[in-house]
Amino acid sequence: MALSFYLAGWMGRDTRQSDSAEQLFSNYRSSRNTEYLAKLMVLHGNELYHFLLRQSDRMLAEDISQQCWLKLLEQPDSYRGLSQFKTWLFSVARNSLIDELRKLKRWQVQMETEPCDQSAPGMEQQLINTQQQLMLSQQLSLLPFYQREALMLQLEGFSMADICYITQQPEETIKSRLRYARGFLQRMAGGQNVDA
Repeated sequence: MALSFYLAGWMGRDTRQSDSAEQLFSNYRSSRNTEYLAKLMVLHGNELYHFLLRQSDRMLAEDISQQCWLKLLEQPDSYRGLSQFKTWLFSVARNSLIDELRKLKRWQVQMETEPCDQSAPGMEQQLINTQQQLMLSQQLSLLPFYQREALMLQLEGFSMADICYITQQPEETIKSRLRYARGFLQRMAGGQNVDA
């Protein structure tokens, strides 16, 4: 089986702005033309991968992301249109990730750090930015899984209803998780108002 459609998604092939994810998937389901699946990957592949990366590590994020796209390739009827395509896709990825984390018996992952060349021009500002991003990533990794998950979904732009659908949790539970996550991050940053 050729995975050229998979690579096309990561290479950034252009898609028409008018193509909605739902329409692209409908076209794929009816024609089995992988070009539509490649366009879906361009639309949501990076977002999905980065969401998974924030919840796990690179290898696991890549694996789960690929599993989701392969599931669509092999079982196109698994998406029934009961929610937006992106919401459903993140729900599938989230459930697969939780299953895999349970198998591996780990819910928290140590942050991977990569050395950087400090001698290159402009590296001082890049180093400061990298350090700030690493600090935020480390703080996020300290959050309990479900709080981090709710916060990451909100940062992805999902509505409260979408987050509830993805996590299969009631709205009050999600609001509580978000409140605790924001409070924790504010305390870590030295903020005074932790109840906001």
